[in-house]
Amino acid sequence: MNGVRPIAAVFVLLMLAGCGAPAAPEAPSPSSSSSELLPSGWRWESYGGVQVGVPGEFGWAGRGTRLEAWCVRSDVPDKPPVVARPTVTPAIACGDGEDRLENTGTVVAFGDPPEERDGVEDRGDRTTVRIAGVEVVIQAEKELRRRIAATVHRVRTDAYGCPATHPISAKPDLRPLPATDVATLRDVTALSLCRYELGPSGAFLIAGSRLEGPAAGQALAQIVQAPAGGGPDWPRSCLPEVAYGEEAMVLRTGGSEIFLRYDGCSGHGFDDGVIVRRLSRTGAAPFAGGPHSTSMITAFSTGFVDDKIIPSAGPGK
Repeated sequence: MNGVRPIAAVFVLLMLAGCGAPAAPEAPSPSSSSSELLPSGWRWESYGGVQVGVPGEFGWAGRGTRLEAWCVRSDVPDKPPVVARPTVTPAIACGDGEDRLENTGTVVAFGDPPEERDGVEDRGDRTTVRIAGVEVVIQAEKELRRRIAATVHRVRTDAYGCPATHPISAKPDLRPLPATDVATLRDVTALSLCRYELGPSGAFLIAGSRLEGPAAGQALAQIVQAPAGGGPDWPRSCLPEVAYGEEAMVLRTGGSEIFLRYDGCSGHGFDDGVIVRRLSRTGAAPFAGGPHSTSMITAFSTGFVDDKIIPSAGPGK
């Protein structure tokens, strides 16, 4: 897709540099009702209409750099346990060994399964659970593998309040309804962060998390302080049909939604249906951690994406 990601190649290098390392932000907090179903200290991770429980110390990584391209950093002895989601995979043939724990470290990886039917398969140090159009690869010591596999189940809405699908996937330029000016929201104590694929009608939830307590109110306050007008955008760097990129985030609190767009080249910003506010490093930071740390929102939160870099990087310039 020409011009979809004008800085993708550089961003992939940044991701490889920290391959397999846990993200700095704290793990998302599930609701109290859902956490009762997990061992103490565990948390939920979701992808599509599937949810799986993992120990709380697991970090996050891209699937490609921990599984398919495991040999890229095979010389690194410390491979901390991670939850991995599909990302850009380096075009490297690593050969056999993808299903060996000594090569990949402990990984729970989501993916889109091939043509196989739902079911469970064991191979090497790996258990693969296929359910509801989602593949969950569990690569760990045998007992931990068994315990994690036992938590895999379907959900319509995950533990963080994120529906498995959302209309924004099929209509990337959608605006929130009902429109609610974020500046009018009061006493917010929980904010669901729901990241979705953009594309065909079958697109679904990539990851869910939640900000709770003061963190939720502070994140909304940062949005309110952002200037109106949206951006920064670079529409000449993408073809119009892919201008919104491949994903977006929906922030949910009560009956209100705010759309956070950061991918592609157009539509960047916080849209509450009334005002589109500008996306900045400070505004993006609360939404870039945990299961969203391998997303392009991280490029905004770290300051890697700014008004100076992108305009000179896209093919349309």
